[in-house]
Amino acid sequence: MKKTRKWSSILMAAITVLSFSACEDWGQMDPPAGTDVYPKLEQVANVTFEDDAFDPESFNYYAYKSGDIAVVESDKDHGKVLHLPDGYARMFNPLNNVKVQNGVSLTFWVKQALLTDEETNEELENDVEGALFSFQNSNGTQRMYLTANGELKYEGVDGEYVANAASQTKTGMLRPAGEWHYVAVTVRNNGYSIYVDGLQRIEKEETDFDFSKIVQFMANTPYIYIGYGADAATKEMWIDDLNIYRNQITGTQQAMPGTSGGSSFTYPVATKTTIGTSDCTTVWWTEFSDYYTLQPGTTLHLAFTNHTSGAGNWNNWNLGVTTEAERGGDGYAEYFVLRSDLYGWGDSNYNAANMGNEGYGDWDKFRVDMEGAYVTIDISRSGSKVQVIATATCSDGTVYKETYWQECGDGTQNINAFLIVDNSYLVMDTKNTSYLDAISITQTTVGTPDCSAAWWTSFSEYFTIQPKSSFEIEFTNHTSGAGNWNNWNLGVTTEAERGGDGYAEYFVLRSDLYGWGDSNYNAANLGNEGYGDWDKFRIDMEGANVTINISRSADQVHVTATATCSDGTVYKETYWQKCGDGTQNINAFLIVDSSYLELKEANKVTYAFQ
Repeated sequence: MKKTRKWSSILMAAITVLSFSACEDWGQMDPPAGTDVYPKLEQVANVTFEDDAFDPESFNYYAYKSGDIAVVESDKDHGKVLHLPDGYARMFNPLNNVKVQNGVSLTFWVKQALLTDEETNEELENDVEGALFSFQNSNGTQRMYLTANGELKYEGVDGEYVANAASQTKTGMLRPAGEWHYVAVTVRNNGYSIYVDGLQRIEKEETDFDFSKIVQFMANTPYIYIGYGADAATKEMWIDDLNIYRNQITGTQQAMPGTSGGSSFTYPVATKTTIGTSDCTTVWWTEFSDYYTLQPGTTLHLAFTNHTSGAGNWNNWNLGVTTEAERGGDGYAEYFVLRSDLYGWGDSNYNAANMGNEGYGDWDKFRVDMEGAYVTIDISRSGSKVQVIATATCSDGTVYKETYWQECGDGTQNINAFLIVDNSYLVMDTKNTSYLDAISITQTTVGTPDCSAAWWTSFSEYFTIQPKSSFEIEFTNHTSGAGNWNNWNLGVTTEAERGGDGYAEYFVLRSDLYGWGDSNYNAANLGNEGYGDWDKFRIDMEGANVTINISRSADQVHVTATATCSDGTVYKETYWQKCGDGTQNINAFLIVDSSYLELKEANKVTYAFQ
């Protein structure tokens, strides 16, 4: 069955009321003015497409010209979902009967079709121009839509706005195609934000356009369209579990839930601080570390002290990378096992040619050096590719570096990693064993290249840090060189817009061992290594590579900022302070002061031993 519609077509009017599972009265108005001081988050619609919670008549279904009409169908991962093969759907806007205050928010699961060239079978770029959803008036003359590139476009009688158009920038926020992604969107009175799979991908604060116009437009249009509303037709995709809120969602809604409606993924807490016996008599495949479970796109950082019997090259650390199953249980399979002496084995994808090394060669020295060596192993996932970098730093300064990569599954599964001893003994560094989840940086520079941006005029995007987690960011620092303070600066605040309701600064740190903050600020909590010669410092900081780690433990926030300069000089600044009661999300952002920052990467850090 096919059915076509054009932008200006008259759409069907008879639609039954949606089935809303979360709100008993989705049309409830706000209480009278004065009784609701702060904007209240309220879910006004929840559409799951499941048989017992969804009325199929509550949607209208259409097809693009020569396309296929949208349909509800079964999906192996999500149950009943809305499939848009070359069509779209329309629903009444449930925001019409409520009063929005500071924003409108939507969350949903979406999967875009994997597009390929018909002749070469080469994978094509996923659809970044078609609308995921749109709001429009009854005749289509005014609209607002959002695309898979994070493009937000508004055309209204009171102005026009566009950001993140694919012709200007490619965000890749819904890659890879062919997989389900969880999207959380908030359009607020001063901009918009998008989280994908629990990670912030877009944070846009707008000063040149009144975003409250867009918010109110979204609340007052009669219809919401799924897979329709942009200038280009939306290509094939699937939608599930659509939630619509008045006002701004928080980290709870932004975090990625389980497909069955459960809570977001929680990394298992490690408890084994030693593996094997201290006399190194534990034989092969009898003693193991905890399982460390890695989600797609995650990096695991293991750190430990290695002890060895010294009898064989292999009597040191060993690493297993497997399916997410108990050793020997149902579904258990080994992708690969690596030894510390450049040897390994695995499934059909194992290839010894993928192994590299630095520092190896003298095996007699190696067996001696590995006693007491400090070892870090980074296991990173990119699609189906798993890469291992193991670095052993020995007491005499010798460094052994072993690398290996391999395809493991199709990249969608969780995997397990664990350490194994073989007449060896490992002591975990519990404070340095962690998971790193990459955070997409949408704003890659702060300030201007000529370092002319004055204090409190140019900021990075907000990086939200949840309780019991940490954050790490790396950037290149540039300075005017005029003052010690003309470098990076860091703000740690409440989860609110600068200057907005609820905004407060816990503390602000400068790169020159200075700061200020609320009543808990204490300069005595500042520590440093390498500082002293301020004339040299001002020169050294030009082009310095800076890593800032912000870790949270209960109500304490710890900051470690390490600047590595071109001549090898290292400046390390530390600070800690109580921030709230430890249950709130906090924001961190970088600030320039006659300086310029080039951001490289950012990671959410979750410590394995909590």
